[in-house]
Amino acid sequence: MNTQGRKVLRRKSFIAMSAICTTGFGVFAVGVVGSIVVRGPDSDALGVVAVCLGVIAFIRRITGSRIVLGEKVLTVVNPVFTHDIPYRYVASVAADSGGNLIITTSQAVDIGAFGFAGSLVDHFVGSTDRTVAQIKAGLAERRDLRGDSRTLRRFTREWVADGCIVGMLVFFALAGAIGDWAPNA
Repeated sequence: MNTQGRKVLRRKSFIAMSAICTTGFGVFAVGVVGSIVVRGPDSDALGVVAVCLGVIAFIRRITGSRIVLGEKVLTVVNPVFTHDIPYRYVASVAADSGGNLIITTSQAVDIGAFGFAGSLVDHFVGSTDRTVAQIKAGLAERRDLRGDSRTLRRFTREWVADGCIVGMLVFFALAGAIGDWAPNA
């Protein structure tokens, strides 16, 4: 890999779980919306759609966790916060005794990678250990690149999950608004 490239490290199971859950709950939600269109407003059905969107948002946040070996920074994308660490500030990358991938900065800050948290399956498969080796190889190629002058922490943007959260709030509000006066068939 050349130093200009970008490499995304992500559990394959997260990709599959994201696709399965998003498709399954999305199709179910669309079916419920179709029944609302045919039968008229129903607060229970609107609540079901809201819950489906909430589940999609939750799953997408979790399964969107990854590590990106960028041009100038190592990016750890966790469900809530994303950490951009310039390569020169990465002191160590290791898996702890529980199988969790931990990146330690030169400022002695430990940053856990949620996408590579220890699990029973990983104990046998070893994806965290392989990821540690890939990051170390990427660090060797990129260590001298000049990037930002500090480590940044920001909120993670996950557009599908964020859109589902907005939709969930809208459907819950609609369910609450029509809950008292909608005619029951």
